Amino acid sequence: MLAIVAPLAAVSQVQGQSGTSANFSDQAVSVINGVVSQPAVAAPAPTAGAQTFQSYGAPVYQTYDPTVYQTNGSPVYQSFDPALQQAAAPPAEKKKFTPGKSHKVVFYANDFSYLTDPAYDGRRYLGDAFKGIGPRGNLDIGGQLRLRYNSENSLGQQAGATRFQDTQNDFLLGRLRLYADWQATDRLRVYVEGIYADVLTQNGEYIPRGIDINQGDLQNLFFDYQLTDSSTVRVGRQELLLGSQRVISPLDWANTRRTFQGVRLSQNFEDVNIDWFYTQIVSVLPTDFDDANEDNEFFGFYSSFKNFRNSTLDLYALGSLVTPGTAADRSTVTFGSRINGSRNQWLWDLEGAVQTGSFDNGGDIEAGFWTAGLGRSFDNLAWKPKLWFYYDFATGDRADGDTQSFNELFPLGHKYLGFTDSVQRNNIKSPNIFLTAKPRDRLTFIAWYHNFQAAEQEDTILSLGGTPAQDLTTSDFGNEIDLLLNFQATPRANIIAGYSHFFAGDRIIGGEDADFFYLTFQQNF
Repeated sequence: MLAIVAPLAAVSQVQGQSGTSANFSDQAVSVINGVVSQPAVAAPAPTAGAQTFQSYGAPVYQTYDPTVYQTNGSPVYQSFDPALQQAAAPPAEKKKFTPGKSHKVVFYANDFSYLTDPAYDGRRYLGDAFKGIGPRGNLDIGGQLRLRYNSENSLGQQAGATRFQDTQNDFLLGRLRLYADWQATDRLRVYVEGIYADVLTQNGEYIPRGIDINQGDLQNLFFDYQLTDSSTVRVGRQELLLGSQRVISPLDWANTRRTFQGVRLSQNFEDVNIDWFYTQIVSVLPTDFDDANEDNEFFGFYSSFKNFRNSTLDLYALGSLVTPGTAADRSTVTFGSRINGSRNQWLWDLEGAVQTGSFDNGGDIEAGFWTAGLGRSFDNLAWKPKLWFYYDFATGDRADGDTQSFNELFPLGHKYLGFTDSVQRNNIKSPNIFLTAKPRDRLTFIAWYHNFQAAEQEDTILSLGGTPAQDLTTSDFGNEIDLLLNFQATPRANIIAGYSHFFAGDRIIGGEDADFFYLTFQQNF
């Protein structure tokens, strides 16, 4: 009790002009858990160095530094004894490592600071031995191995067939990512990441998608230079992940990944982050070295405001310019906003954008999208479920002389519009229900139901990997149910099993229901 009370009981204030003529307060009182300590006995005026006063009849040695605090021009002497404070303080609580916490979707954002935290429990995981190494600066080396088996029924990818026709494909995808992250100086950082992606086995009829193969390439190669404490410029090849990934994403679902080449300025303040960038999309060449496409420019800014009424508020303006003379020549600007947050177990996620621009032939572009989600978490129930209700809408072409079909830019549509990738964020309206739960600490379950309707009946709904023929007299494109289990086998490895069924609607001419099963193993290191 003495060791706890004494450091709290001695606070003195100089009333005179000299540090040698001060007295302690007549009655120093501490309250700990509702118990009031006895007043401290008066002690001699403190001077720099060791002093003694009485508490509970026993001497307690304190150290005073008369230069630390000033009040109205006079020094205030605060008791300080590191030995007593250490004895009084509870032992540092060891941190529990959250599986997957260190590795992010973009590996240049990985965080291994826990390895140097004194409170960390000291456990080591695969790849930790290659973090924080190097004779100069700080070097992290690591990567990821991913294998995914796909079994697809009626999802196309065969000669003469499109989606929702009688096809059956089974194939194994493999992807290896390796990176080196070197913090050369306090201001200079160099990051490089390579990728190898391929179809390892397949049935003879399967035609690989454009996102399946990239046989050795640079995914990231850039340097960061810190201009000020809050501003950093990045130059080179770089993945972009901003906001919800509804409009900008590295497309991690693909066996290959999306990347850009250009310059980016990041400004990070206490509650505001702003990114300015000018880039060109990098075209994936399966067997050759990828190069930036000078005819496809992407630029703009993305800002994020934290602590905004229990929410995070994003504001962005994104420009896309496809050089005139190409097949899809156009220039657009997309102005968007997102707000998402939670309060008292209620969750919300709202995002929308308007898109303006023109085609080289003079046609105007007036389009947009919005999505609204309201959710509820039930942390007091078994499995801690979360239930969301969403509605997604994106404009189509009304065929009245202006183009009003929304260009979804560079999204991760797989995350929001069904795991079969049967629709794009274009000419679509989709009410959907999303449920997630944790039956075990390392096991996550997801169930998602979608209904797909045409926003404009006279316009085609675009699919990824082959748009089917459609009856433009009805809006009913179909329904989909997605089921997924994610098992965190180790803090660095997980296994994902998923099944999706697409119920073809009347709009798809001769359409058949589709089935999609996949099994993924992913190991980070």
